Amino acid sequence: MSKRVLFGEGDEFLKREGLTLEPEIWEDGLRTDTGPGNFEWWYFDAHFDDGSTVVIVYHTKPLLLRTGPLKPMIAITITRPDGQKLSSFPIYRPGQFEAEKDQCDIRIGPSRVHGDLHRYELHAEGSNLSADLVFTGQVPPWRPGSGFNYYNEELTRFFAWLPSIPFGHVEGTLTYDGQTRPVRGTGYHDHNWGNIGLNEVLSHWYWGRAHLGDYTLIFANVVAADSYNNQVFPVFLLAKGSRVLTDDGRFLTLQKGEEQTHISRKTFPGRLDFYWQRDIETIHLAIRKPRIIESTSMLTGLPGWKRSLARLFTNPYYFRFEADLELSVSISGECSIEHGPVIYELMILH
Repeated sequence: MSKRVLFGEGDEFLKREGLTLEPEIWEDGLRTDTGPGNFEWWYFDAHFDDGSTVVIVYHTKPLLLRTGPLKPMIAITITRPDGQKLSSFPIYRPGQFEAEKDQCDIRIGPSRVHGDLHRYELHAEGSNLSADLVFTGQVPPWRPGSGFNYYNEELTRFFAWLPSIPFGHVEGTLTYDGQTRPVRGTGYHDHNWGNIGLNEVLSHWYWGRAHLGDYTLIFANVVAADSYNNQVFPVFLLAKGSRVLTDDGRFLTLQKGEEQTHISRKTFPGRLDFYWQRDIETIHLAIRKPRIIESTSMLTGLPGWKRSLARLFTNPYYFRFEADLELSVSISGECSIEHGPVIYELMILH
Protein backbone atom coordinates (compact mmCIF):
# COMPACT_ATOMS: atom_id res chain seq x y z
CA MET A 1 0.00 0.00 0.00
CA SER A 2 1.39 3.37 -0.98
CA LYS A 3 2.07 5.94 1.70
CA ARG A 4 1.30 9.65 1.61
CA VAL A 5 3.08 12.88 2.37
CA LEU A 6 1.31 15.07 4.94
CA PHE A 7 1.77 18.83 4.64
CA GLY A 8 2.17 20.77 7.86
CA GLU A 9 -0.35 23.50 7.05
CA GLY A 10 -2.99 24.90 9.38
CA ASP A 11 -3.29 25.86 13.03
CA GLU A 12 -2.97 22.29 14.32
CA PHE A 13 0.50 21.89 12.78
CA LEU A 14 1.65 25.32 13.96
CA LYS A 15 0.59 24.39 17.47
CA ARG A 16 2.23 20.96 17.23
CA GLU A 17 5.60 22.50 16.35
CA GLY A 18 5.27 25.43 18.79
CA LEU A 19 5.09 28.00 15.99
CA THR A 20 3.28 31.26 15.43
CA LEU A 21 1.99 32.41 12.07
CA GLU A 22 5.10 34.55 11.48
CA PRO A 23 8.59 33.00 11.79
CA GLU A 24 10.49 33.75 15.00
CA ILE A 25 14.23 34.12 15.57
CA TRP A 26 14.67 30.78 17.36
CA GLU A 27 13.44 28.91 14.27
CA ASP A 28 16.77 29.57 12.55
CA GLY A 29 18.71 28.06 15.44
CA LEU A 30 19.67 24.39 15.84
CA ARG A 31 16.50 22.32 15.40
CA THR A 32 17.70 18.72 15.58
CA ASP A 33 19.80 16.41 17.66
CA THR A 34 23.05 16.20 15.68
CA GLY A 35 23.38 12.45 16.28
CA PRO A 36 22.65 9.53 13.94
CA GLY A 37 19.52 9.78 11.85
CA ASN A 38 19.26 13.57 11.70
CA PHE A 39 20.65 16.20 9.33
CA GLU A 40 20.59 19.99 9.20
CA TRP A 41 22.08 22.74 7.05
CA TRP A 42 22.08 26.53 6.72
CA TYR A 43 22.35 27.67 3.08
CA PHE A 44 23.45 31.06 1.70
CA ASP A 45 23.99 32.22 -1.86
CA ALA A 46 24.81 35.59 -3.40
CA HIS A 47 25.31 37.13 -6.84
CA PHE A 48 27.57 40.14 -7.09
CA ASP A 49 27.81 43.19 -9.31
CA ASP A 50 31.21 42.07 -10.65
CA GLY A 51 29.67 38.86 -12.04
CA SER A 52 30.99 36.55 -9.32
CA THR A 53 28.78 34.31 -7.17
CA VAL A 54 29.14 32.38 -3.94
CA VAL A 55 27.29 29.45 -2.36
CA ILE A 56 28.01 28.65 1.30
CA VAL A 57 26.44 25.84 3.33
CA TYR A 58 27.01 24.99 6.99
CA HIS A 59 26.22 21.27 7.50
CA THR A 60 25.95 19.15 10.60
CA LYS A 61 27.01 16.25 8.36
CA PRO A 62 27.19 15.34 4.66
CA LEU A 63 23.66 14.58 3.46
CA LEU A 64 24.37 10.99 2.41
CA LEU A 65 25.88 10.27 5.84
CA ARG A 66 22.67 11.07 7.74
CA THR A 67 22.76 7.82 9.70
CA GLY A 68 26.21 8.58 11.10
CA PRO A 69 27.32 10.78 13.99
CA LEU A 70 27.94 14.52 13.90
CA LYS A 71 30.44 15.26 11.12
CA PRO A 72 30.37 19.05 10.60
CA MET A 73 31.19 20.33 7.14
CA ILE A 74 31.43 23.62 5.28
CA ALA A 75 30.71 23.77 1.56
CA ILE A 76 31.96 26.91 -0.16
CA THR A 77 31.84 27.49 -3.91
CA ILE A 78 32.96 30.74 -5.53
CA THR A 79 32.37 31.29 -9.22
CA ARG A 80 34.69 33.90 -10.64
CA PRO A 81 33.43 36.58 -13.08
CA ASP A 82 34.94 34.54 -15.94
CA GLY A 83 32.81 31.53 -14.96
CA GLN A 84 35.54 29.38 -13.39
CA LYS A 85 34.30 27.57 -10.30
CA LEU A 86 36.42 27.22 -7.15
CA SER A 87 35.19 24.89 -4.40
CA SER A 88 36.21 23.56 -1.01
CA PHE A 89 34.41 21.13 1.33
CA PRO A 90 36.35 20.88 4.60
CA ILE A 91 35.11 18.42 7.24
CA TYR A 92 35.84 18.98 10.93
CA ARG A 93 35.85 17.03 14.19
CA PRO A 94 32.62 16.98 16.25
CA GLY A 95 34.30 19.10 18.94
CA GLN A 96 34.74 21.87 16.36
CA PHE A 97 30.98 22.36 16.02
CA GLU A 98 28.87 24.70 18.16
CA ALA A 99 25.30 25.86 17.58
CA GLU A 100 22.76 27.83 19.58
CA LYS A 101 19.06 26.97 19.76
CA ASP A 102 17.66 30.45 20.35
CA GLN A 103 18.89 31.94 17.05
CA CYS A 104 21.21 31.23 14.14
CA ASP A 105 24.69 31.14 15.69
CA ILE A 106 26.73 28.35 14.12
CA ARG A 107 30.47 27.67 14.41
CA ILE A 108 32.25 25.01 12.39
CA GLY A 109 36.02 25.14 12.75
CA PRO A 110 37.10 28.68 11.85
CA SER A 111 33.80 29.44 10.08
CA ARG A 112 30.80 31.09 11.70
CA VAL A 113 27.39 32.57 10.90
CA HIS A 114 25.26 34.66 13.24
CA GLY A 115 21.88 36.27 12.47
CA ASP A 116 18.37 37.20 13.52
CA LEU A 117 16.08 36.57 10.46
CA HIS A 118 16.96 40.01 9.10
CA ARG A 119 20.72 40.53 9.26
CA TYR A 120 23.39 37.81 9.09
CA GLU A 121 27.14 38.10 9.42
CA LEU A 122 29.13 35.15 8.18
CA HIS A 123 32.69 34.02 7.79
CA ALA A 124 33.37 30.87 5.80
CA GLU A 125 36.69 29.44 4.75
CA GLY A 126 38.09 26.44 2.98
CA SER A 127 41.29 25.61 1.17
CA ASN A 128 42.50 28.90 -0.38
CA LEU A 129 38.93 30.31 -0.31
CA SER A 130 37.09 32.50 2.16
CA ALA A 131 34.11 34.83 2.41
CA ASP A 132 33.21 37.56 4.89
CA LEU A 133 29.71 38.76 4.11
CA VAL A 134 26.71 40.57 5.61
CA PHE A 135 23.23 39.58 4.38
CA THR A 136 20.38 42.03 5.02
CA GLY A 137 16.85 40.87 4.24
CA GLN A 138 14.59 42.98 2.02
CA VAL A 139 11.68 40.52 2.02
CA PRO A 140 10.44 39.25 5.42
CA PRO A 141 11.18 35.64 6.47
CA TRP A 142 8.51 33.19 5.34
CA ARG A 143 7.57 29.54 5.43
CA PRO A 144 4.74 27.53 3.87
CA GLY A 145 2.56 26.72 6.88
CA SER A 146 4.74 25.15 9.56
CA GLY A 147 7.47 24.44 7.00
CA PHE A 148 7.21 20.70 7.80
CA ASN A 149 6.37 17.81 5.50
CA TYR A 150 5.72 14.50 7.26
CA TYR A 151 6.35 11.07 5.79
CA ASN A 152 4.38 8.82 8.13
CA GLU A 153 0.96 8.97 9.79
CA GLU A 154 2.57 9.33 13.22
CA LEU A 155 4.20 12.60 12.09
CA THR A 156 7.60 11.49 13.36
CA ARG A 157 9.49 11.37 10.04
CA PHE A 158 9.88 14.80 8.49
CA PHE A 159 11.75 17.30 6.37
CA ALA A 160 11.47 21.01 7.23
CA TRP A 161 12.38 24.29 5.53
CA LEU A 162 12.59 27.96 6.51
CA PRO A 163 13.46 30.65 3.93
CA SER A 164 14.86 33.20 6.38
CA ILE A 165 15.89 35.73 3.71
CA PRO A 166 13.85 35.21 0.51
CA PHE A 167 15.70 38.19 -0.97
CA GLY A 168 18.32 40.50 0.48
CA HIS A 169 21.29 42.75 -0.09
CA VAL A 170 24.80 41.37 0.45
CA GLU A 171 28.16 43.07 0.85
CA GLY A 172 31.60 42.12 2.12
CA THR A 173 34.66 40.41 0.68
CA LEU A 174 35.57 37.23 -1.18
CA THR A 175 39.10 35.85 -1.07
CA TYR A 176 40.32 33.61 -3.91
CA ASP A 177 43.34 33.38 -6.21
CA GLY A 178 45.37 34.92 -3.39
CA GLN A 179 43.44 38.21 -3.40
CA THR A 180 40.67 39.69 -1.27
CA ARG A 181 38.01 41.47 -3.30
CA PRO A 182 35.19 43.75 -2.08
CA VAL A 183 31.77 42.65 -3.37
CA ARG A 184 28.19 43.93 -3.35
CA GLY A 185 25.08 42.25 -4.65
CA THR A 186 21.96 40.32 -3.71
CA GLY A 187 21.40 37.04 -1.92
CA TYR A 188 19.23 34.41 -0.28
CA HIS A 189 19.33 32.30 2.89
CA ASP A 190 17.34 29.28 4.02
CA HIS A 191 17.55 26.56 6.67
CA ASN A 192 16.72 22.85 6.25
CA TRP A 193 16.55 19.97 8.71
CA GLY A 194 15.00 16.54 9.06
CA ASN A 195 15.33 12.91 10.08
CA ILE A 196 14.65 11.01 6.86
CA GLY A 197 16.77 9.81 4.00
CA LEU A 198 15.64 12.12 1.21
CA ASN A 199 16.49 9.42 -1.33
CA GLU A 200 14.03 7.13 0.50
CA VAL A 201 11.03 9.44 0.23
CA LEU A 202 11.64 11.73 -2.76
CA SER A 203 12.13 11.11 -6.47
CA HIS A 204 13.29 14.57 -7.56
CA TRP A 205 12.64 18.25 -7.19
CA TYR A 206 12.89 21.58 -8.97
CA TRP A 207 13.50 24.59 -6.75
CA GLY A 208 14.30 28.12 -7.76
CA ARG A 209 14.24 31.79 -6.89
CA ALA A 210 14.39 35.10 -8.70
CA HIS A 211 14.12 38.84 -8.16
CA LEU A 212 12.81 40.79 -11.15
CA GLY A 213 11.94 44.46 -10.86
CA ASP A 214 10.10 44.74 -7.54
CA TYR A 215 9.05 41.07 -7.54
CA THR A 216 10.60 38.27 -5.48
CA LEU A 217 9.78 34.64 -6.30
CA ILE A 218 10.42 31.28 -4.66
CA PHE A 219 9.02 28.26 -6.47
CA ALA A 220 9.34 24.49 -6.17
CA ASN A 221 7.89 21.31 -7.60
CA VAL A 222 8.76 18.33 -5.41
CA VAL A 223 7.88 14.77 -6.44
CA ALA A 224 7.75 11.99 -3.88
CA ALA A 225 9.15 8.49 -4.40
CA ASP A 226 7.20 5.61 -5.93
CA SER A 227 6.33 4.34 -2.45
CA TYR A 228 4.44 7.62 -1.93
CA ASN A 229 2.69 7.26 -5.31
CA ASN A 230 4.86 10.04 -6.78
CA GLN A 231 2.80 12.60 -4.89
CA VAL A 232 3.54 16.16 -6.08
CA PHE A 233 3.79 19.06 -3.66
CA PRO A 234 4.30 22.54 -5.12
CA VAL A 235 5.59 25.56 -3.20
CA PHE A 236 5.20 29.18 -4.30
CA LEU A 237 5.87 32.67 -2.98
CA LEU A 238 5.37 35.90 -4.92
CA ALA A 239 6.12 39.19 -3.17
CA LYS A 240 6.24 42.76 -4.43
CA GLY A 241 8.62 44.77 -2.31
CA SER A 242 7.96 43.54 1.23
CA ARG A 243 4.28 42.66 0.51
CA VAL A 244 3.35 39.03 -0.15
CA LEU A 245 0.95 38.77 -3.09
CA THR A 246 0.46 35.02 -2.71
CA ASP A 247 2.10 32.11 -0.94
CA ASP A 248 -0.47 29.47 -1.87
CA GLY A 249 1.32 26.73 -3.76
CA ARG A 250 -1.80 24.63 -4.34
CA PHE A 251 -2.48 26.43 -7.62
CA LEU A 252 1.01 25.95 -9.10
CA THR A 253 1.62 23.42 -11.89
CA LEU A 254 4.68 22.60 -13.98
CA GLN A 255 5.10 21.76 -17.65
CA LYS A 256 8.47 20.60 -19.05
CA GLY A 257 9.87 20.18 -22.53
CA GLU A 258 12.89 19.83 -24.82
CA GLU A 259 14.81 17.19 -22.85
CA GLN A 260 18.59 17.45 -22.99
CA THR A 261 21.20 14.85 -22.01
CA HIS A 262 24.16 15.67 -19.75
CA ILE A 263 27.53 13.86 -19.94
CA SER A 264 26.47 12.05 -16.74
CA ARG A 265 23.65 10.52 -18.85
CA LYS A 266 21.16 12.34 -16.65
CA THR A 267 18.56 14.36 -18.54
CA PHE A 268 17.06 17.74 -17.82
CA PRO A 269 14.43 19.89 -19.59
CA GLY A 270 15.44 22.82 -21.76
CA ARG A 271 12.13 24.52 -21.03
CA LEU A 272 10.12 24.94 -17.82
CA ASP A 273 6.72 26.62 -17.52
CA PHE A 274 5.25 27.17 -14.08
CA TYR A 275 1.58 28.19 -14.17
CA TRP A 276 -0.30 29.56 -11.15
CA GLN A 277 -4.04 30.18 -11.54
CA ARG A 278 -6.75 30.96 -8.99
CA ASP A 279 -10.05 31.96 -10.58
CA ILE A 280 -9.13 34.79 -12.96
CA GLU A 281 -5.77 35.56 -11.29
CA THR A 282 -2.76 34.13 -13.13
CA ILE A 283 1.03 34.00 -12.89
CA HIS A 284 3.30 32.44 -15.49
CA LEU A 285 7.02 31.69 -15.15
CA ALA A 286 8.54 30.91 -18.56
CA ILE A 287 12.07 29.60 -18.00
CA ARG A 288 14.27 29.28 -21.07
CA LYS A 289 17.88 28.70 -22.15
CA PRO A 290 19.16 26.94 -19.00
CA ARG A 291 22.92 27.19 -18.48
CA ILE A 292 24.54 24.69 -16.10
CA ILE A 293 26.55 26.40 -13.37
CA GLU A 294 26.96 23.30 -11.21
CA SER A 295 26.59 19.57 -11.83
CA THR A 296 27.60 17.13 -9.12
CA SER A 297 27.11 13.49 -8.25
CA MET A 298 25.84 13.34 -4.68
CA LEU A 299 28.07 10.29 -4.17
CA THR A 300 31.17 12.49 -4.33
CA GLY A 301 31.45 12.80 -0.56
CA LEU A 302 31.55 9.03 -0.02
CA PRO A 303 34.72 6.94 0.22
CA GLY A 304 35.74 5.37 -3.08
CA TRP A 305 34.58 1.85 -2.28
CA LYS A 306 31.18 3.12 -1.12
CA ARG A 307 30.79 5.18 -4.28
CA SER A 308 31.44 2.15 -6.46
CA LEU A 309 28.96 0.08 -4.49
CA ALA A 310 26.29 2.80 -4.41
CA ARG A 311 26.45 3.34 -8.18
CA LEU A 312 25.26 -0.25 -8.62
CA PHE A 313 21.92 0.92 -7.22
CA THR A 314 21.63 4.67 -7.74
CA ASN A 315 23.51 7.82 -8.64
CA PRO A 316 21.74 10.85 -7.16
CA TYR A 317 22.67 13.97 -9.07
CA TYR A 318 22.43 17.72 -8.48
CA PHE A 319 22.16 20.39 -11.17
CA ARG A 320 22.19 24.14 -10.63
CA PHE A 321 21.17 26.37 -13.53
CA GLU A 322 20.99 30.00 -14.49
CA ALA A 323 18.34 30.72 -17.13
CA ASP A 324 16.21 33.45 -18.72
CA LEU A 325 12.86 34.12 -17.06
CA GLU A 326 9.77 35.90 -18.33
CA LEU A 327 7.39 36.58 -15.44
CA SER A 328 3.78 37.45 -16.27
CA VAL A 329 1.65 38.61 -13.33
CA SER A 330 -2.07 39.31 -13.14
CA ILE A 331 -3.03 39.18 -9.47
CA SER A 332 -4.36 41.49 -6.75
CA GLY A 333 -4.55 44.42 -9.14
CA GLU A 334 -0.98 43.85 -10.33
CA CYS A 335 -0.52 43.41 -14.09
CA SER A 336 3.07 43.23 -15.24
CA ILE A 337 5.56 41.41 -17.45
CA GLU A 338 9.18 41.30 -16.25
CA HIS A 339 12.33 39.76 -17.75
CA GLY A 340 15.53 38.75 -16.04
CA PRO A 341 17.70 35.89 -14.77
CA VAL A 342 16.53 33.02 -12.60
CA ILE A 343 18.55 30.53 -10.56
CA TYR A 344 17.08 27.07 -10.06
CA GLU A 345 18.16 23.56 -9.20
CA LEU A 346 17.21 20.05 -10.16
CA MET A 347 17.91 17.33 -7.61
CA ILE A 348 17.53 13.82 -9.03
CA LEU A 349 17.36 11.18 -6.31
CA HIS A 350 15.89 8.36 -8.41
